[in-house]
Amino acid sequence: MANISQKYAQALYDVAEEQNLTNDILNELDQITISVKDQISDLRSIDSNPKLAKDERQQFVEKVFKGVSKPLLNTLFLLANNNKLSLIPEIHEGYRNIYNQVHSQDLMKVESVYPLSNEELDEIGKAFIKRTGLKKLILENQVNDALIGGIRVSIGTKVYDGSIQNDLNQLSKSFQQMK
Repeated sequence: MANISQKYAQALYDVAEEQNLTNDILNELDQITISVKDQISDLRSIDSNPKLAKDERQQFVEKVFKGVSKPLLNTLFLLANNNKLSLIPEIHEGYRNIYNQVHSQDLMKVESVYPLSNEELDEIGKAFIKRTGLKKLILENQVNDALIGGIRVSIGTKVYDGSIQNDLNQLSKSFQQMK
């Protein structure tokens, strides 16, 4: 399904770019994904219901997603007609990835034992901008008591682990190899 989601995301991004709506649609997708996150099983039921006619699916989209930009609404109509509404979160992720790539930015998740201040996050962000060569990092701080201390940073598929838990795991592996 990831390939299908990526095609929808790319098509939506291309239309959004032509109409200078890439930011607006990203924000709308953010809101829609938050809204439907707990309703995915309901969307799958709609997708798999053969009794729902095309016009009923379109009415559903018009009612539920009222007020979104025209390119996004058209994409949602297309998803409804093709029984793919449950792909909204994956399409959002694909769209965000394209957006981030075009704008040389990415999401950076910083795990720590306690909530970090904005100043601490800014310093960490600056260090990783230098390290990654990206222009911008969107910072998100998550508390993770299991780290014991230090931080673990995830940017895309890369993980930089400077936690005490990681250090302990490395020590444990070293001792096991000595046996």
